[in-house]
Amino acid sequence: MERDVFLGRVQAALRGDALPAPAASAAVPQVRFGDAVARFVEEARAVDAEVSRVNSNTALEAISRIFEAAKEFRYLAWDGLDDVLPGLADRLQQASYQRVDATVATDPEQRRADHARIGVVPLGITAADTAIAASGSVVLAHGNGRPRSASLLVDTHIVLLPVGRIVHSLADALEVVDLESTSNVVVVTGPSRTSDIESALTLGVHGPRHVHILLIE
Repeated sequence: MERDVFLGRVQAALRGDALPAPAASAAVPQVRFGDAVARFVEEARAVDAEVSRVNSNTALEAISRIFEAAKEFRYLAWDGLDDVLPGLADRLQQASYQRVDATVATDPEQRRADHARIGVVPLGITAADTAIAASGSVVLAHGNGRPRSASLLVDTHIVLLPVGRIVHSLADALEVVDLESTSNVVVVTGPSRTSDIESALTLGVHGPRHVHILLIE
């Protein structure tokens, strides 16, 4: 917009004249793939996420292999994971894995102690509210019983993703997630990475170094 036109509009507004209606925005083009699931797997692996196709019987075996590779038995988790993988909590307990309480107090001193307690837990398990085929991303809506620490503070993040939750694009994902009932929404595309230091790519600086997506079929 030309400077004189812009200043003229500002002067008109200051005089009490109504500003012109904004121009109509162009429609967002639809992104579609022939096989959204295959595209998601391809894109997720391209950004260093590890994707395993599992079912309700083989999922725990896959989780156990991840725990064994990490040489750890403690984990943080979201509530309600049994809705995604029935019986998961009992099966993890029977396998002697220990879920650490991710609750953080409001009292400043206790809050620091809670952060120190959960900050050393290396594994986290969450579900994905949806996933984006175009970028291989998983979308996590946080809130009560869905701590951010389970996906952001841990070294290894395990994501439970029912195959039916994969959509084609970010626009589709925003239609799925209930933005009104969540504290925040995070779109995770592979492990955390940065090349700020001498342009050398480093994983795990700002978040998980390993992201395992269990694609439940």
